Amino acid sequence: MSTTKQKIASDLDRQFAEQGFAEQGVEALRAGADVSLRTLYKYFPSREAMVVGALEHRDKTYFDWLAGGPETGIDHVLYPIIRLGDWLNEVANTGCLFLNALAEHPESAAIREIVTDHKARLADEFRIRLQTIAPDRDIEQVAETLFLLHEGMTQTARLQGRNRATAAALRAVKAALAAEGIA
Repeated sequence: MSTTKQKIASDLDRQFAEQGFAEQGVEALRAGADVSLRTLYKYFPSREAMVVGALEHRDKTYFDWLAGGPETGIDHVLYPIIRLGDWLNEVANTGCLFLNALAEHPESAAIREIVTDHKARLADEFRIRLQTIAPDRDIEQVAETLFLLHEGMTQTARLQGRNRATAAALRAVKAALAAEGIA
């Protein structure tokens, strides 16, 4: 992705996160990206392409955000939940941009595809982390539970606040791991 395209995608991500998908016309999106209409359409030739570009940017940004952390032990598995708490505090606490986009554009195959791919990769993140600390265990169900807690934390933070949602999710993750004998 070119630098100009990346900047526009980043600006679109921010605008959609702050103002939603329905409120803004193309002119407002263009102004928010501080580019000409011609430049906006050069890189994102339709409104759907603009949403997809914003989601692709968010996907990369979020997975970069989750990268790293402790390499062993339970903290390796807890890290994505802790980082999500940081994200909700430092970046965005407006719910899941991916699910918000899909709710606004349920008929879009392109948006559905990027949302589905993002969520599958996120679920895999928990599987991979669990396999690292419990390589000889069947971790599929607990991985699904941790993914569900991550998604629930994202939505709950909007209603109950980031600190309360993070604390509840961490308690639930630890309980799920302990129930499986993973500690």
